[in-house]
This record gives sequence, C-alpha cells and structure tokens, in this order.
Amino acid sequence: MANKKIENGLLITFEGPEGSGKTTQIKLLAEQLSSLEYEVVVTREPGGTPLCEKIRELLLKFDEEDICDEAELLLFGASRAQHVRRLILPCLKRGGIVLCDRFVDSTTAYQGYARKLNSNFIQQLHDFSLGKRWPDLTFVLDIDVETSLQRTKKRAEGKEHANDRFEAENRAFHTAVRYGFLDIAENNPGRVKVIDASRPIEIIAADLWWEVYNAIV
Repeated sequence: MANKKIENGLLITFEGPEGSGKTTQIKLLAEQLSSLEYEVVVTREPGGTPLCEKIRELLLKFDEEDICDEAELLLFGASRAQHVRRLILPCLKRGGIVLCDRFVDSTTAYQGYARKLNSNFIQQLHDFSLGKRWPDLTFVLDIDVETSLQRTKKRAEGKEHANDRFEAENRAFHTAVRYGFLDIAENNPGRVKVIDASRPIEIIAADLWWEVYNAIV
C-alpha cells in the first residue's frame, strides 16, 4: 500500500506530437513510482472523469457537424476545470503524484499555435480552469513531424484512435503543434523539459526518471 507522501503532491504532465510515446513512458514511470510506495494516479486529457470522458468523445469523434475552433477551445477548458477539481487536486492534497497524458500545454499548442486562437484569452482560460495549480514538471516528448505522421497512421487501425479529429489534421497543422511545444519549453525552462523521443524506450525512461527523482528527493 502506498504510504509515502509529497507535500502539496506532484503534478507531472506529458506533452508532445501525436505518436511520441507518451502512454508507454507514463506506464513505465507509474510502475517505478508505485514500487517506491507513492500513490500514483494516471490520467489523461481530455478525460479522467466520467464527465470528462464524454467531452473527450465529443472532441475526438463527433462528426455530426463541424466543431468550430472557439467551441473546441471552450470544451477543453470545461473538461480541464472538472478534471482538476474532481480528480487531480484531491490526489495532490493527499500527497500523491498525478501523471497526466496531455494537459494545459496541449491546449496552447493545438488551439493557440495551430488553430491561431487568441493567446491572451487562452491564458485567461488556463488560469480559470486550473485554479492556479500549474504542473510541477512537464515533459515534451519530441519527434519530427514525419515520424509522428508515420506512427499515427500505423496506429489508426486501433479502435482508440480511429477517426481522431486531431490526428487527421494536415502536415502544416502538426508542424505548428510541434513548434508550439518547443516554443513553450523555451519560454518555461524551469518547468518544461524537452526529451528526444526518437531514441530507444529504455533510454527515454532513464532520462525521465532522472528528472522525476530530482523532483521528489
């Protein structure tokens, strides 16, 4: 049973282009932390609670009408507000560790840099939905756009990613998303760490563990 606690908890988020290996690395890190008797909650965005999972279905799969960019942004904000207050904050208050597959920086990259929505409004939306509880540590698993497109095409055969609205976007969109993540990292060097995700899984995992270990000791 987990019994180690971290004061104010630890929120670690994983960002990056489609197909960058976030799910695999989150699983490995969760196993490592759990073996050290920390409480670990693994979640994702959009998603994480029953309501948020319904919003996820709308955002990724809904095709009965075009979702305008502004509505898309607000749906992400609504999902995040619920996610933070009903799942993330309770875990952090218990001294646990939350590992989240995509979070606030994805909204900045996708809806800000790629959709070109108003950056000031996006920042205000972040402040409102997060309640000022930003991630303690963010990993951007970086791969080039060509590799990203190849990986997402291959996995599109799986049920989870079939007809994903974001994976179906064009090369220019995904290029803008990658640039967005790298720019976010450059502007937030204390929080955001760029990890070369083109390397072997075990090498990436070792780099992530080094950063997390330094955050919990």
